[in-house]
Amino acid sequence: MENKEISWLKEQLKVGIKPGLDRVKLLLQKLGHPEKKLKIIHIAGTNGKGSTLTFLRNILSEHSYEVGTFTSPYIEHYNERISINGSPISDDEMSHYIKLLKPLCNEISLTEFGKPTEFEIVTCIALQYFKDKNVDYVILEAGLGGRMDSTNVVNPLLSIITMIGYDHLDVLGDSIEEIATEKAGIIKPNAPVFTNEIKSEAFHVLESKAKQTQSSIYRLHKDFDYSWGNSYEDGEEFNFISDELTINGLRSTMTGKHQIENASLAIYSAKKLSELEGIFLSIEKIIKSIERTTWVGRFEFIHRNPTIILDGAHNVEAFEQLIDTINNRYNPSHIKLLISVIKGKPIEPIIDMLSSQYEDITITSFDFDKSYSKKELLQKFYKCDIIVSENWKSTVNDFIDQQETNEVLVVTGSLYFISVVRSYLNGR
Repeated sequence: MENKEISWLKEQLKVGIKPGLDRVKLLLQKLGHPEKKLKIIHIAGTNGKGSTLTFLRNILSEHSYEVGTFTSPYIEHYNERISINGSPISDDEMSHYIKLLKPLCNEISLTEFGKPTEFEIVTCIALQYFKDKNVDYVILEAGLGGRMDSTNVVNPLLSIITMIGYDHLDVLGDSIEEIATEKAGIIKPNAPVFTNEIKSEAFHVLESKAKQTQSSIYRLHKDFDYSWGNSYEDGEEFNFISDELTINGLRSTMTGKHQIENASLAIYSAKKLSELEGIFLSIEKIIKSIERTTWVGRFEFIHRNPTIILDGAHNVEAFEQLIDTINNRYNPSHIKLLISVIKGKPIEPIIDMLSSQYEDITITSFDFDKSYSKKELLQKFYKCDIIVSENWKSTVNDFIDQQETNEVLVVTGSLYFISVVRSYLNGR
């Protein structure tokens, strides 16, 4: 059963999203500015943040560094958002920090800035926890956007911006340039920037901000690159290439071309960090760390015989990557899709894209406040040749109960949906 402190923290979700950094700055000031005592790598982007962060964390931890990571959303347990070398903060420690911050939050709620949000509070908990644990490095993942995100109160050693796409249009803007401007907000003076974003309209924005802040910017296919070897059902082979470092024979169990790009971004960022910090990187340890990197809910094989794959694609660009990864491994006629997309996401273009590739698609509702109801889904897709359901468990169970099949069930859509299905399958 969840303790009362963590329950209180989750209740602050009702405060909603409130743009602005004033509340976070006030909280950190009251805590004595733990962020100023940390060596931080800041990551923003639309897709690939979590994977890139995990590749980079593993490279550093393989070299015996203590690495704090702050990620969102969580897939299995709330505490996993705040971890050190992959081990989440304990419930007792989480309770300790909530007790520490609760009276500070009450003080701030009486000011003109109002109540801190759940994300603002958990950001401050992470920074204080990492400072108290005296970690060597912190990798901080922006939650929404970058410029006005709660994490954007730090002066990082370096910034990483992953692929930029159309997501959270109601908050970040409805053009690639507007969204890139928000992501570019994490670029700080004299801190180098690394990106695998190659779209000219997005890169131009990042490059412009880097020039303003006198920060060097390094880009995939220009400053670093990869050559793609073989694809396997459960991974990729590739080589990493740059002027400073070449590594042959890399193997990743993270599937898809986009994961090779994320791994390459992490390797090059680690190489430049080693130059900044005067630390030695072993090629052997980099190879080992890439091979052992996994990230739940990203083309994850959750069940065998028959095969069930979970993938938290939740915007158009992520679904394009998912389609490429599926079709590179399987006959599209053998694919069954179970999908749930929450409100605020471009559901019609996503379903149009999937319908052009696959014949067997079930779209479902699930127990979540932003989920579409079955009635709403029927109204949207009554003319489409897809199944609309409100009982995703029966779809999963019926698939598993087949005796012999060469079909593959891909469960995709909202990360919240993936989390629910993953928990059910692990329990089953």
